[in-house]
Amino acid sequence: MKRVLNALTSKTDYFLFFLILLLVALGLNILLASTSFEAQASFGDPYYFIKRQSIFVLLGCLALIIFSQIPYKLWEKVTWPFFALSVILLFLVFIPGIGKEAGGAHRWIVIAGISVQPSDPVRFALILVLARMYTHGDPGGPLKNAVALGFVVIIAFLIKKEPDLGTSIQTMLFSGLLLVMAGFPILILLICGILGLPLVLVTMSAYQWDRILAFLNPYKYRFDSAFQLIASYKSFLSGGFWGQGLGEGLKRHNLQARHTDFILAVVAEDLGTIGIIGILLLYCTICIYGLMRLMKVEDKYGRLVGTGIILLFIVQAIMNVAVVMGLLPTTGINLPLISYGGTSILSYLAMFGILLNILKES
Repeated sequence: MKRVLNALTSKTDYFLFFLILLLVALGLNILLASTSFEAQASFGDPYYFIKRQSIFVLLGCLALIIFSQIPYKLWEKVTWPFFALSVILLFLVFIPGIGKEAGGAHRWIVIAGISVQPSDPVRFALILVLARMYTHGDPGGPLKNAVALGFVVIIAFLIKKEPDLGTSIQTMLFSGLLLVMAGFPILILLICGILGLPLVLVTMSAYQWDRILAFLNPYKYRFDSAFQLIASYKSFLSGGFWGQGLGEGLKRHNLQARHTDFILAVVAEDLGTIGIIGILLLYCTICIYGLMRLMKVEDKYGRLVGTGIILLFIVQAIMNVAVVMGLLPTTGINLPLISYGGTSILSYLAMFGILLNILKES
């Protein structure tokens, strides 16, 4: 028993561990404040959403501890099988009877009565593939660069077909940054991005164009596609600097997706500008501290995997914050470790467990 305790505590980065758990704890409190009214009205239980989220948080914390003890080098050995399985799951969302449709989108599959979003594990699998490819062999070979870029495009395309344009763009952004850090020529990457932009625009659906128009002129479409964004603005104005107090805001009852994509608007109304600053500082601290620690990791594979995890995390956070503040069109991306979503929080806590192991082993 003593050996087990020593293994769990030796060399663990407690500062990063504490920051992660602090963000999760804040997320649960904010989630309760944002959903109790809706849960009572819809399910007769004000704790309906928090109960479901707490189950995944407990599973996620268990995964965080377990993966922090499993040597990260094992992931290098199972990279290709794990990637293949993740891609298969991504295809299954389009299979009737397996894939679950909600709001016209096929983003989930149902396993044992539980909805799972395959885009979460497949993005981690993509990190493993890119890290493995650029750890072995010629780091800057043209064939390797073409294959790596092909993997990114294929995964982003499949996610876009669900349709989930926001997650698709996030996948291309964090993967592009990781490729540059791995040695991919930045000029070629920029050219590919510029050439690919028209293809993305011409394949956008009508409702996605509506979101762009609403972003460009929200008050013109305030009763239609910009209704959500205007409600978010009102929450920010209502909260002021100090906020109304956690759970005290009322205008969020007109805010749709307040426990998923727009949960930051609840923070703005309840905790004010000071609360927003605190949340953003917490995200920035996790990102900067994690990257600084990874710079000291000598093993290239571990360094790339850890960097990919942080890039995935921070790009998603930045995109969500920008959407809620009206700096980007609505994308449907949630706020990691805070928004409601079981697969998302479970995936991120498992990945942070791997990150902790990388820092500990190195």
